[in-house]
Amino acid sequence: MLKHRGHSKKASLYCKSTFETLETAVNSKIIFCSLLTTLISLFSHLLLAETGNYQIELLVFSQKWPNTEVFEQTVSKIEWPGTLTELSTYAKADYQTLNDSATALSGNSAYQLMLQEAWIQSIEENSPGNPVHVQSTDRKVNGYVQMERGQTLQLVIDLEYTPGQTGTSGEAIIYHLHEKRTFQFNDLLYLDHPMFGAVAKISAITP
Repeated sequence: MLKHRGHSKKASLYCKSTFETLETAVNSKIIFCSLLTTLISLFSHLLLAETGNYQIELLVFSQKWPNTEVFEQTVSKIEWPGTLTELSTYAKADYQTLNDSATALSGNSAYQLMLQEAWIQSIEENSPGNPVHVQSTDRKVNGYVQMERGQTLQLVIDLEYTPGQTGTSGEAIIYHLHEKRTFQFNDLLYLDHPMFGAVAKISAITP
C-alpha cells in the first residue's frame, strides 16, 4: 500500500513538472510572438517614415453662384508661411487622376478651369510638409498648398483669385479661399467659394 502511494506521488510530481515545462514553453512562445509583432510594427513604422512620398493633385476653377453676395475684398489676406517652396522644385506626376474632372469642368460653361497641377512630394511622419506655392499662368490664381502628416492627415489650402474686376473703390477685387481639411488617401476634397473653387486629391506612392 505504501509502495502504491509512492508511485502515485512520483507520478504527481512528474505531471506537475511536465505542466510547468509546457507552461514555460507556451509563455516563451507568447513573449517571442509579442516581440516579433513589435519589431515588425516598428520596422513598418520606420519604413513608412522613410518612404513618405505622395502625389498631390489640384484643380482650381472659377464659378459664380446666382444671387450670392460676396464681401468686396481688395487687399490680400493670404497667411503666407515663413518659408515657401516653388512648385517647380518638385517632380511632376506622370499620370493625373483628376483629368476626367478637369475635362468635365472645361466642358461646362458655368465653370472655367484656371489651374491644374500634380506633383510628387516627400513628407516626413509627424511633420508638416513644405508649403508649396501655386500660381496660374495668368497670375489670377495665387496661393499655397500644404500637407501635414500627424495623428491625422490634413491639407491646408490658402488661395486667392483676382478676376480682373474693380470694386466700388476702384481697386481690384480679390476672392479668398482658405481651408484646412482632414482627409484620407484618395479622397476627393471639394473646397468652395461663391466665385471659385478647388478640387484636391492626395495619393500615397508605394515603393
